[in-house]
Amino acid sequence: MVRRLTMRRITSVLAVLGLPLVGACDNELVNPPTPVDPLFARYVSIGNSITAGFQAGGINDALQLDAYPVLLAQMMDTPFNVPLLRFPGCPAPYTNIFTNTRIGGTGPTFCAARTLPIPTFINNVAVPGAESIDPTNNLDASSSANALTTLLLGGRTQLEAAAAAKPTFVSVWIGNNDVLGSALSGTDQGVTPTATFAANFDAMMTALDGMGVQGGILLGVVKVTNTPNLSPGVAYFGAKAQGALPPTFTVDNSCAPAVLGGVGESTLVPFAYGFGVLLAQASQGVSVTLNCATDPPVLSGAEITNIVTAIAGYNQTVQAAATARGWAFWDPNVVLDSVKAAGDIPLFPNPAAPTAPFGQWFSSDGVHPSSQAHQVVAQRAWDAIVAEYGITP
Repeated sequence: MVRRLTMRRITSVLAVLGLPLVGACDNELVNPPTPVDPLFARYVSIGNSITAGFQAGGINDALQLDAYPVLLAQMMDTPFNVPLLRFPGCPAPYTNIFTNTRIGGTGPTFCAARTLPIPTFINNVAVPGAESIDPTNNLDASSSANALTTLLLGGRTQLEAAAAAKPTFVSVWIGNNDVLGSALSGTDQGVTPTATFAANFDAMMTALDGMGVQGGILLGVVKVTNTPNLSPGVAYFGAKAQGALPPTFTVDNSCAPAVLGGVGESTLVPFAYGFGVLLAQASQGVSVTLNCATDPPVLSGAEITNIVTAIAGYNQTVQAAATARGWAFWDPNVVLDSVKAAGDIPLFPNPAAPTAPFGQWFSSDGVHPSSQAHQVVAQRAWDAIVAEYGITP
């Protein structure tokens, strides 16, 4: 189904961040407006869960329509077909991550399937879980193809689905999942080697070149160690000192700050371990201890360095691909670093605010951006496009 929506809430959010507002678009299905530039005649977005609209551990039509590619299409004044998933979702998003509660009381395997009618072609071909190999290959042993790949793309690759739309302009945001799964598991094992990422990315770009795409924007891989799902060990040390953890939850001195002889400032505790395992057991009266120096699920300083180094290598590949083609490039880490430095990304989840336990810029899974953050991504990406191509909005 073709959907073109007004840009809800974008004015206030951009005003807070001091960003200019690009004009919103009204719902026009029968006679779509002329794009602001012929370059945007047919825009296709390629990517993973963020691009698809995944938030709070789930995805549905409302979240899909809040995703940054939809907002970009509105800025371009170009039609944009989204493979919408029926409410409450596939799976439904969390209403409370601390209790694992989802919309409608559904479980993590629930799927309400696609809305009807199915569009002839789609413009947002992104699939949650996709890694750098997935846009070109769903069948490789290293591919992360899943049920949503089939549901959203009908078994095609992202590039096959993109080709059906005959894109004149594309956005690509891929690579986060090449490191994310490892980071959230507390390890650097399984991170895609930079050479492998480069080969995967170059293959995708070569295929796009073959489609006759006239322009695009490439988005850099996010420094996933900045996501609030990963809390520094020192945050647990502080929470214990403030009485925020049960008596049965002990935080070892290894989680203290360096001035007290600990490594708490240079280690990261995944939410799934700190809350999902330790706090869950402690809340049932089981004695548990968080040790930031020896617990395998805790990311060590060396593991964090390896992950960040891999991401830097990925982004060299992404930026080089954009430069070689005269495409726009935007590094989301500039904004993410500044937001974190300003203290707007909480170091520790807030159980008293289950609808926004990780602050306003992340959804309630602590990994995926909130709808407000998508508005910022869309605006910054648009700014990069305007600057690169000399577009007059």
